[in-house]
Amino acid sequence: MFWSRRGDWNLSRSIGMIAQGLYARNLSMKKQNLHHKANLLGELAGFDVTGFPLAIFPKKHIARSSLIYPAAGQKGECINLFKVLQTNFCENNCFYCVNRKDRGCPRIEFAPQELASLFLEYYKKRWVKGLFLSSAINVSPNASQEKMLETLKILRQRYNYQGYIHCKILPGVDTGLIEATGRLADRLSMNLEAPNQKCLSELSADKNFHRELLDGLKKIASFHGKHPLKGGVTTQLVVGAANEGDKEILSLSHNLYRGHNLRRVYYSAFTPVEDTPLENLRPCPPLREFRLYQADFLLRKYNFTPEELIFDEKGDLYLDKDPKLVWALSNIDRFPVEINKALFEELIRVPGIGRISARKILDIRKNTKLKELEQLKKLGTVVKRARKFITLNGKFYPAKKELEPEIDKQLFLWEEI
Repeated sequence: MFWSRRGDWNLSRSIGMIAQGLYARNLSMKKQNLHHKANLLGELAGFDVTGFPLAIFPKKHIARSSLIYPAAGQKGECINLFKVLQTNFCENNCFYCVNRKDRGCPRIEFAPQELASLFLEYYKKRWVKGLFLSSAINVSPNASQEKMLETLKILRQRYNYQGYIHCKILPGVDTGLIEATGRLADRLSMNLEAPNQKCLSELSADKNFHRELLDGLKKIASFHGKHPLKGGVTTQLVVGAANEGDKEILSLSHNLYRGHNLRRVYYSAFTPVEDTPLENLRPCPPLREFRLYQADFLLRKYNFTPEELIFDEKGDLYLDKDPKLVWALSNIDRFPVEINKALFEELIRVPGIGRISARKILDIRKNTKLKELEQLKKLGTVVKRARKFITLNGKFYPAKKELEPEIDKQLFLWEEI
């Protein structure tokens, strides 16, 4: 059978169109598979924390995609990060973890090139402003860290991406890999998970607190000391799964801030995961996580020490009042503070007066005396909290709502002064 030239051309054209269609279909399926993989690994990455509880952000800032994580910036603003795992294949069997080895769940891994390309797709569309990359441990800590490092190299060196990268360092990774990752990242972190070995044993039988976790974090901090990271070094603790006390947690945090120059310690309220040994454990109240962040802020910004904070008989913070107010009520002999004479360090200990409003008070005092509560309100003071603990030009403003009788008795001595 013979074909005409026209027939040959039509056949070639038809074959070409079919090939193009198959290519487009395969490309579409590949892209769908990539996004499916990304959504799953993005959702699993949500168990790593890189900011305050999402409740502090208005609903309009809460990202709908599992890959987009709203993190808190230095000024409290919402910054969307592309947050994902390189893989969820894991050799460890942590009792609480969604990615534990024995848990029945889909296992997926990104190739460095496809993860880098997907991130840049989100970045170029301005959906995200940076990358937070973590990973489970597949084969070995070094092998998994090398995969993340390769992703960073592709972004920095091949695509010349100059934006923000936060990369997790896995427990047990060699010092050389820590340093290589640190040269490409803006922030490094390693999760301590618990405040000591005893508590860690309640979460994992695979990890050693001092040898793997704390020593690893110290290596990262040492690198940061020699080669400062723009975003510093951070860690994360799981709260409410290991009978740990808030005092233990905050004592560790204080030591990390003072001794190893950590930028932040993040707290993650335990949530039970189905098909894990701790699936029937009661979840940690979100309010406890919030109180820890408040107390942590007092340690970092207000020069409090863990010994000054007030804990209950179990070593936990009180949930019904914020830690600064609890401290003030327990040290009522230090009040009231005269606003027109108090030092900065005294002002910031007053409930309702923060660092910014304290500086404004000091500035305005150079030219005039403060005499009215309304003046304080305009300077950013939360007057309804502060009025119980201050005098203004010698005048005490009693609280509208009565305090405890013994506190009333102490503070009202100043009413006529």
